[in-house]
Formats: sequence, structure tokens, C-alpha cells
Amino acid sequence: MSDLHPESIVEDGLKEMRQYYAEFCDKQKGSVAVRNFLVDAFSDEAVLLRYLIGRKYRPKHAWDTLRSYAEVRFDKYPEMFPAVLPPKEYLFCENKPIFGILKERDSKGRRIAYFQLSGWDTDKCSLEELSILTLPIFERALCDEDCLNNGLIFIQDGSGMGMAHAKHYTMRAMLRYLNIYWYSFPMKVKGVYFVNVPPFLTFLYAMIKPFLPKKLTERFLLSTTSRGFQDLHVRLPPSILPKCLGGTLDTDEAIDPQFLSL
Repeated sequence: MSDLHPESIVEDGLKEMRQYYAEFCDKQKGSVAVRNFLVDAFSDEAVLLRYLIGRKYRPKHAWDTLRSYAEVRFDKYPEMFPAVLPPKEYLFCENKPIFGILKERDSKGRRIAYFQLSGWDTDKCSLEELSILTLPIFERALCDEDCLNNGLIFIQDGSGMGMAHAKHYTMRAMLRYLNIYWYSFPMKVKGVYFVNVPPFLTFLYAMIKPFLPKKLTERFLLSTTSRGFQDLHVRLPPSILPKCLGGTLDTDEAIDPQFLSL
């Protein structure tokens, strides 16, 4: 397929995805909600194209991802997709966002998302509520050409992380995020960087590591507080990062505001 003209790759890929969908329908699989969602998805070529591009024009992988998204949304984790979102204010601390997507891309044109854990007040909201708020932001990122084509890097700054935060990272929660973002989003996850992690909390990574796909393990960075932002800056220059990640930019300069309007 790699020798075909790009238009032929798209046309053939969409055709094959529709064949997999037809087989799914013939076998009468899935819940009513899943089937209804897929009816709408297959009537919108732009949606199908996002999955096809995000899965590098591999129709079977694209179809499996789309079906998995429908299943996690309506059957497995419906609590993550409520009709009414938690208060947007949970994503802000002292009027500054603790989560966002940066304006600048890395040297390979990849978008960069970050979560500043020190701004998360566990007395006000749970990790689940924060995750519910960030899901629509990641879905919006899939409509961004650079994110869809080049991929995304996620940074979590663990500065100030304590047991009040750590207790939210249960095995169930971490597997849920893996199932949603790795298996059900057509997003090329090019790096997951956990920096400034307190040494006594590195056990959280040890818990989830056996369940991570090999490719994700190779793209995972765990850096403790003794390293500060050193390991992050080896991968991403401070000139494109906000000061909260050891960069040179003020928050307003660094954050792309289009993704925060929920």
C-alpha cells in the first residue's frame, strides 16, 4: 500500500474500514449505544479520516480504535463522558491553568500537553474529575493537524506530589487511562514524561509498567525530584516551555488558549 498515491491510500483505507464495520453489523455485535454511535461515525468521513490518519493509514487498526472508543465511552467507562462536565475552575490555580497544550511544537512538529500536579487541590476535586475535564481537550486536539499527523507528548510535573495525590492513582484508574488514550484514541503518543516525581512514589510506575505496551514503555520517562527538569530539557528546549516546567515563557505566552474553552 505504501507505493500507492496518497489519495488511493485514503480511499482504500476508508473502504476497508467500512468493510470491517459491515461485518460488525452483520454479527449484530455491540450495545445499542455503541451501534448508534458507530452509525453516526460512519456517516461522517472526517471522523473516519481522523482515525485512519492517526493509525498511520492502517484500516484494521483504525477500525479497532474507533470501535474501542465507542465501547469505552458507552459501555466500559461511561462515567468519564458525563453530559455535564465538572466546573472548569478545577483546571486553574490562582487563575493560571494547571493543564494545557502549548503553542510551540517540538523539533518534529509534535504538540505538547502538560499537567502541573502542584496546582491540583485534592480537597476540591478528584483525579477522575480532572480527567473528565481534559478528555474534551484531547478530543479537540485530534482536530489539530500537527497533533494528528505528528503526535503528542504529555508531561506531568510531580512537584509537590504527596500521598493525597498518589491515592488517586489506583491500578483501576491507570488502566482506565491506558485503555482510553492508548487503545481508543487515534492519537500518536510520542512521549509520556513524568518529571519531579518524589522517589517514594516511583512505585506507581512499577505497578503499571507490566501492563504497558512495549512501544509506550520505550517512550516513557520517569525522572525524580533530584533531577529537576534536567531530563525533560534534554528532550525539549526550555525556550518552548512555560516557567512552571523550567522554561523561559510566561504561562500566557506558552499556553494555546483555543484548547481550554470547554
